Amino acid sequence: MNKRPLVPSFLQRLDDRLLRNRPNTWAARTHLVIWFAVLFALALTAFCYLAFFDAKQYSSTGSWTTFVGLIAFIGFVFWLIFLLRFNVFKRYGNWFMWDGLKSFGLYFLSIGAMVALCFIPSAVETYRANQQFGNDEIVNDINEINTNACKLEYNLLPLQWTADTFDIIKRPVTVTTYTEEEMVTADTLVTAVIEQASIEPVQNYVRPHSVMDTGELRRKIAETDSLVKINDSLYVFFKCPDYQFVSSYNADGHATKKILRSADIYYAVVKNYQKPNNRPALLTRMDELKAKYAANSRYSSYIDFDVTYDINDDYQKKIKKKYSLNHIGYGIDNAVEKKYAWIDNWHVYLRFFYYITLLATLLVFIFRHSTVKTFFLSVLTAVLLMIITGLLMVMSNGNETSVLSFMIVYYIVFAIIALSIFAAKVRNAIQGISLNLFLFATPFIPLIFVALNEAIKQKQSYIIRTQEVDNSALYFLIAEIAGSVILLVLLEPLFRKLYRKWYAAPEN
Repeated sequence: MNKRPLVPSFLQRLDDRLLRNRPNTWAARTHLVIWFAVLFALALTAFCYLAFFDAKQYSSTGSWTTFVGLIAFIGFVFWLIFLLRFNVFKRYGNWFMWDGLKSFGLYFLSIGAMVALCFIPSAVETYRANQQFGNDEIVNDINEINTNACKLEYNLLPLQWTADTFDIIKRPVTVTTYTEEEMVTADTLVTAVIEQASIEPVQNYVRPHSVMDTGELRRKIAETDSLVKINDSLYVFFKCPDYQFVSSYNADGHATKKILRSADIYYAVVKNYQKPNNRPALLTRMDELKAKYAANSRYSSYIDFDVTYDINDDYQKKIKKKYSLNHIGYGIDNAVEKKYAWIDNWHVYLRFFYYITLLATLLVFIFRHSTVKTFFLSVLTAVLLMIITGLLMVMSNGNETSVLSFMIVYYIVFAIIALSIFAAKVRNAIQGISLNLFLFATPFIPLIFVALNEAIKQKQSYIIRTQEVDNSALYFLIAEIAGSVILLVLLEPLFRKLYRKWYAAPEN
C-alpha cells in the first residue's frame, strides 16, 4: 500500500479496502477528495479570517474567489487524471446494483467539495462583518450621525416642505371639477398641515398640478412624508427636506431599530430646534463615528470630492464634506453589504453551487460512460443546435416561447433516438449522441416547461389583465426539485442500462 503525504492511516486502510472490494467506489476517490478539500478549507478559512479584518473597507472577495477557483480547477484536473486511469464500466468489471446511481452521487460529492471552496472567502467575510458590527448598532449610528449633523449645522438646513397636488384618475381619463366649498375645505386642511410643520403657508396647494392613476397612488402614499386627502380624487403630498446625510439600503432590514426618515428627524430635531449645550462633545462624537466607519476611497477622485469646497455647493454637499460623510457612507454600505450577503442572497449562492456542480457531474458521468469521440461529437451537436436555433429565431423574428418550444422538441427527438438503443444490434454514433444529450437535458426539462408556461401567460397578460397572485418563483423551485428527482429516479433503471447496452454493442 503506497503512502500518500498528508493522508492519515485510517484513510489509507479505507482506500485499500475499497480497491479490493468496491473498485467502482474506489475509482471515484471521493474519500481522498473530501479529505484534501477539508484541509484546504481550514487553511483558506484561517487566511481569510486574518485578511478580512476591516469590514468597512471595500470587498476583495472577487480576487479571492478567482484565486480559489483556479486552485479548485487545478484540483479538478488532477482528480480527472486519476479518475480516468481506471474505469470499471468500460472494462466490464464487477458492477453491482445501484452502482450507476452511486457513481453519480460520488462524482457529485467530489465536484461539490471542490466547488464549495470557492464560497469560503465570501462566507468568512460575512462572518467577520457580523463580528465587528451589530444590526442595531449600525442603525443607531446612522441615526446619530444624521441628527448630530442637523444639530451642528442647523443654519444651513432648508426648513420649508414642498407640496405636490395630484388628481387621481381611473382609465379612461375624466376631468374633475371642484365646488367652491370643496376648495375652501381643502385650503383649511392644507393650512393645518403647514402649520403643524411650522412652515410659512404656501398658496394654491390644491390647484391640481398633475394626474396619476390608482396604481401610482399606492406607490406615492408609501413614499410620501405627509398627505392630505381632499376627496376621493384629490390628494396633496408633502415632502420634507432631505435630512438623511448618511443612509444605507437594507441597513435596517434585519434590525429591530429603523433608520429615521427625514420627517422623523424634522420632528425630533429641526422643528423645535435647541442649540446644543456641548457642541465640542458632538464634534468629538462625529470624529469617533468617522474613525469607526470611514472607508478608504477606492478612487482618488472621491478624496478630492470630499475635501474640495465650492461656494455653490448645496447644504447636503457642504455638510457631507465638512464631516467626511461620503467616506462614512461608503464604509457603512460596505459593512451592510457584507453582513447581509448570505442572508439576502443565500438562494443565489445555493443555485450557483448546485448548477455548477450538477453540470460538471453530468459531463463527467457522460464522459465515463461514452466513447471519447461520441462525447465530443455530442458537445459539437449541442453547440450547432444552439447556433441553428438562434439563426432561426433571428430570421423568423422569434421570441422566448419559440426558443423553449424548440428545446422541448429537441428533447423529445433525443429521447426517441436514445430509447431505440434497446432494439439496436450495433453501436451507432447518432444513438450515442442522442443518449448523451437526453441525459444532460433531463434535469432541466421541468424548468423549461415552467418557463414556457410563464412566457405564454405573460404574452396573454398583455391582452387580458388579470389579478392572479404571482407564484412563478414557487413553480420554478418545484421544477428545480422535480428535475433533480426525475434524473435520480431514471439514472439507474433507464440511463445506466441504455449506456450498458449501447457501449457493449459491436461498432457499426
